[in-house]
Amino acid sequence: MSVTTSKLFRFFYKHIKLITASVWRNSTLKFGFPIKLQQNATTKFDYPFIYKVLPSIALLSNIDTVITPTDIEENIAHLITLARMALEKGDTERAEAILLMGLKISDDNKVFLGMPYMYDILASIALAQGNIGKAEALLDNAIEKMTQIGLPEDDHHAIDFKLRLARIYSAFKDNDFAEIGFKTCLEAQKRKITNGDTSTRTGMLYVNVLFWYGVHMIRNQQYQDAKSTLDIAYQYSTKIKGLSPYQELVILYTLSDLNSALGHLDVALESMLNAVLLGKGISSLDLPRCYARLARIYIKMEAYEQAKESALEAQKLALLFDYLDIAQEAGLLLDEITRKGK
Repeated sequence: MSVTTSKLFRFFYKHIKLITASVWRNSTLKFGFPIKLQQNATTKFDYPFIYKVLPSIALLSNIDTVITPTDIEENIAHLITLARMALEKGDTERAEAILLMGLKISDDNKVFLGMPYMYDILASIALAQGNIGKAEALLDNAIEKMTQIGLPEDDHHAIDFKLRLARIYSAFKDNDFAEIGFKTCLEAQKRKITNGDTSTRTGMLYVNVLFWYGVHMIRNQQYQDAKSTLDIAYQYSTKIKGLSPYQELVILYTLSDLNSALGHLDVALESMLNAVLLGKGISSLDLPRCYARLARIYIKMEAYEQAKESALEAQKLALLFDYLDIAQEAGLLLDEITRKGK
């Protein structure tokens, strides 16, 4: 299947698992796993496809061999590795076949190690390909299966999948289901933290829930509630060890945009300057976009000299990174600065 992905998507996805490029691309949904999809990819097999995807255990079904749960677990782990390798080569068809075989082996043998991860990758593939219905079905199946095998409802995998479903509902304006999903996830993470869970995993998922709930509120024009929610997300994120600078950059960018829209220009400026500083420190490909937003804030503040500097930097970096849309935006900003700065 041919899927076009932007440079931002490919780069951003390698570094952010919890908070994704949907911030920059509101019309699309991309989650979780760094999927590399080649354009016009074709797959040729010089021997039967079944031998590429079937694990060795499945091929030994007629041999008198004792297979232990440990063997099954090792086999599933190997399949997940093979699926990742296939995705790195852009071969999503093979990756899906491997993972579906892994789920069947897991179910047949009642060995569930790795099952959430396989559903995770399959759902991410479906979302990256724009197959929202398939992704929704996979996430529903994953949550149901985890309940059947006795995992707690607030298990981090279950909360992550419920959050993804809430994001899908939010994107398609199914607000009742989205609200239920976000609130369920938020209450679960709050309860864990209140009960003394200070782990990085719990904290990062809490921040992730707050962030996407805030984005949902923005979509529904609940700007003050969104600001409060995103402020909490950022404040808590500073307490977490292991939060990626890319995740922090996304939160700052979103907060700056929101505060700018609300007229809180000093706060917006501070957030965007911090985002630019972070972006420089990690050589982020999102710097052109940040500089363009910074120029817009300066224009609103009638600080035209600083606005011009930011717009020129946005234009220079956009041309360097081949972001023609941002280069065009920066050109329009410079025209606006020239008119207003006279």
